[in-house]
Amino acid sequence: MGIFYSIINFRSYPFEDMEETASGDNCQNLCEKENEDVISELRDDILCYMLSFLPTKSAVATCILSTRWRNLWKSVTILDIFDDISGCHKNPSTYKERKMNFVNFMDRLFIHRNYPSILKFRLILAQSYDFSCVNAWMSHLSRWISSSAIMGNVEELIFSINFPVRLPEKLYCCEKLVTLKLHGHIRFDNLKSVCFPSLKALHLEHLRMLTNTAIKMLLSGSPALEELELEMEGRDSRQSVHVCSLSLKRLIIRFICIFVTYDNSYRKKLTIDTPNLEFLKLVDFASEELSMQRADSLLQADLCFGYQTGVFNVGIEEYANMVVQFYRQISGVKTLSLSNFNIQTLLGAAVSKFPCLGNLPTFRNLIHLEVRVGDAYVWILPEILQCSSNLEVFVLILDEDAYDWNWCAPHSVPQCLSSCLQVMEYKVFQGESGETEMIEYFLRNALVLKKMNITYLDDLKTSKVDVLKRLSTCPKGSDACQIVLIPEHERSFEVANMRKASFFSESLNY
Repeated sequence: MGIFYSIINFRSYPFEDMEETASGDNCQNLCEKENEDVISELRDDILCYMLSFLPTKSAVATCILSTRWRNLWKSVTILDIFDDISGCHKNPSTYKERKMNFVNFMDRLFIHRNYPSILKFRLILAQSYDFSCVNAWMSHLSRWISSSAIMGNVEELIFSINFPVRLPEKLYCCEKLVTLKLHGHIRFDNLKSVCFPSLKALHLEHLRMLTNTAIKMLLSGSPALEELELEMEGRDSRQSVHVCSLSLKRLIIRFICIFVTYDNSYRKKLTIDTPNLEFLKLVDFASEELSMQRADSLLQADLCFGYQTGVFNVGIEEYANMVVQFYRQISGVKTLSLSNFNIQTLLGAAVSKFPCLGNLPTFRNLIHLEVRVGDAYVWILPEILQCSSNLEVFVLILDEDAYDWNWCAPHSVPQCLSSCLQVMEYKVFQGESGETEMIEYFLRNALVLKKMNITYLDDLKTSKVDVLKRLSTCPKGSDACQIVLIPEHERSFEVANMRKASFFSESLNY
């Protein structure tokens, strides 16, 4: 509460009145004003809005402040509940007591709350609880959802539950729900109908009991959906996943890497049919077949997938052909990011002399390309750049465990270097001779290059001065090119600040 008192008191005393505080009488008056309970004089709706920024347990705790605050928490429209007892498991008696206290708190919360309307509800249960307790909580929740108030107002629901539980059927028919995030052991075997006419964002993460049938029902019942995050474990039993949505604009899929042999009676498939999709992030080490249909609107793709030797039922040549076909289906993107796994697949096709490598598409609209690559794969970069005739920005990220450079300048120069590449960023520079030779190749052949940014490790194998000296004397295709060396720790600090700013922004928005 201190922060609210500080804000209000600060705003109560404009700067132009500061001179009056010099006298003793004014100082005494000021101290008396400081001790006034200004917050409690605010309207109920303002106080409830302030309480909505606190975890629900803290909001309820304000009831002991005074009679004025005794029932305010019951009207808060944002509930944020989580069982913060995970650190007590080492002491059985303390853990049992804290767990029972949380159960009692939940029971009292659902029973005594007298204001059914909820805008946002987040429930995170990391521990397992008696099913009779959970069923009672869900029964109360179902009653809230069934009320006309919540059906008309709820905008955001977040559930993360670490034990098998069915959510109330009423939850899947909230007319004004905008955001739904589900995580954990939530069951979908009772899912009969879905009606989310206003849903914009749907996150389905680590749902061990999620089936393709449930995914189809959730998507078909969300005609306004714009963002989908789907994360599943690779060892799940699903045979295929079909993501089909006419409204979807942003799609993030993560199928976690597995290291166990599949059942050879079927292949795992992923089909994406989203004609209005603009952004795709795909991390997939479980699907043996990938298909992207109707991707004319796709502007940005971030890809990370590759062949799993000894795991997949499909052969490497067939998989490589499938990957190249996938690239053809997304060849209209403007921004593309490829992981070292994608590059490794192309490298395998080249080494094995598979014909698919010669069928790489031309990325006609691509202006920004980011590639993460190992030292043994860099020689295939010109093949990729050859497919990007209009490229303006090229970001190359080297794996930090690289130690055996194998750079050999190609005989031909990709068209983008001689006509349109303006910015190149090389990250994780270690000072190897082969790295410098590769950078010199780009400096010599990039005729319109304006900037070469090189982010180097702190334990550089050669001095920064020597690197600058060598690169400054290297013949350049563009006289306007500026070479900038950036220490890795400075870039890391900048990224950390960006993430912190993003975190605070998300916290305030919530």
